[in-house]
Amino acid sequence: MAESHDAYHIADNNDIYEPARNNTFEFQVTGLGLDDRILRAGVPVAVANDSDYIKNAEGVLRVAVEASSVPHFELGTIEVRRGNDRVKFADVPTFSSGTLVVKDYISKNSGYSNPKDILMAWQALAYDVRSGKINRASTYKKKCSLIEYSPDWEVVRTWVIEGCWVSAVSEDNFSSESNGNRTFTATIVYDRAYPTYPSAQ
Repeated sequence: MAESHDAYHIADNNDIYEPARNNTFEFQVTGLGLDDRILRAGVPVAVANDSDYIKNAEGVLRVAVEASSVPHFELGTIEVRRGNDRVKFADVPTFSSGTLVVKDYISKNSGYSNPKDILMAWQALAYDVRSGKINRASTYKKKCSLIEYSPDWEVVRTWVIEGCWVSAVSEDNFSSESNGNRTFTATIVYDRAYPTYPSAQ
């Protein structure tokens, strides 16, 4: 018997056709900072005191990310020509950079900071503007996860993103004509990403 394709077929099979939502996700960073804290951008280590370190950076970002691109790659092509014909083979993959749209918050607690400070501090792990020094990859490359959930917050799949770091942070200008929640965009670069599933973990 052929499977029906009308809307009632979907309604009669709710265990199969639960719509995936755009807003049930989390972006997580692992190992951001030493001892769960990271030095603010622009503060030299030699003169830094306790209040110059941002605490719980991973937790703040986890809540503040408003939108995330989904990691994917594109395979290059090796083309072999013979006579009047061409045959194509897979070449190495290219993982495009991604973006995070992050809501900015202001914290009154000492040692905690807004999400923009955290992303700028992560970017500063790669390049120190004051010294002009580029740090080693082990300092700034982090393991990240993009977790997709069902509407009742069960994990559907997790994208493991390896070698992730912040290459740029951008935001809109300030304006006296607007009082909306400020957001900014971080460009993230990574080496590779792949999906994992609860049944395989």
